[in-house]
Amino acid sequence: MKKGFLIVAHGSRKDHANQQVKNLVKELSNYFQSAMFEPAFMELASPTIEDGIKALAKKDMDHLIAYPYFLFKGMHFSKDIPDIIKNIINKLEKKVDFKMLDPIGQHPKISDLVQEELYDEVIDQLKLNKVAPGKIEDKSMELIEKNLNGHEIPSEQKPIIKRVIHTTGDFDFLTSMIFHGEAVSAGLKAIKEKKIVYTDVTMVQAGINKKLGHDVRCVLNEPEVKELANNEGITKASAGMKSLSHKLDGNIVAIGNAPTALIELVNMIKNNGLKPALIVGIPVGFVNAKESKSYLTTIKDIPYITNRGQKGGSAVAAAIVNALIKEAFN
Repeated sequence: MKKGFLIVAHGSRKDHANQQVKNLVKELSNYFQSAMFEPAFMELASPTIEDGIKALAKKDMDHLIAYPYFLFKGMHFSKDIPDIIKNIINKLEKKVDFKMLDPIGQHPKISDLVQEELYDEVIDQLKLNKVAPGKIEDKSMELIEKNLNGHEIPSEQKPIIKRVIHTTGDFDFLTSMIFHGEAVSAGLKAIKEKKIVYTDVTMVQAGINKKLGHDVRCVLNEPEVKELANNEGITKASAGMKSLSHKLDGNIVAIGNAPTALIELVNMIKNNGLKPALIVGIPVGFVNAKESKSYLTTIKDIPYITNRGQKGGSAVAAAIVNALIKEAFN
């Protein structure tokens, strides 16, 4: 099923306002590396909704996703735009279903955008806090808790998400992290049993807490791994996963840097029947990072923790494992 994405705005008599919507569509196309995005305006500007749908139909669209670039669920959202879209797709040569997403004003991060707009005006009014050295982490966690904004987070996931936010200072992880249904329980069991933690790079290895005796290994710089990478024309991180093979069975794999390592790991699970106890798959980057995480979520019987998008990194992968260690031995 080939999806087409229509970003629908009201339209303005001012060209610069309409251009902002068109620029947004270009940014979305670049981010998702897809030509299946088109802008459309309900009135006063072009391309019209009909123009946008026809442009997507020429690209062999099977299913239309309409994203209303509006703040609220008013009449335009509930009736006007759906009626226009239905009339247009009914005239197309092939059958096309469509779905309307919620308008941008419904998104939980709308408050973050307002905070960003107000930041420079408010920041000079804030005062430094005096906190005892031993209480800094506790105070940080208290502030993070206050900023969860009413999000309903499963209790077993909350310590992990809060640890990642604490490590990165980034509340995007509040809504972007993805947990397999058995991820936390499987991770805690493996941690309690002192299973080996294999990492894709030495930065993840260095960041994981070893005070309780956990064995954390990285084979990235082993001679045989370098040789395998050269012989097969693959990255060292990918070769590292490949060289470990069934040594990964029953153990934890923490990937924070290399999408190629995560892709190789998923391939081995699918093709060779590998069974790690838990995968922490959170590579960072612009080339195949978000795609590799999506690929990881196609696995049903191996627990994993990952996130959506290109954010991630060694510090995040280490923070997730450290949160599990803390919870297991708290």
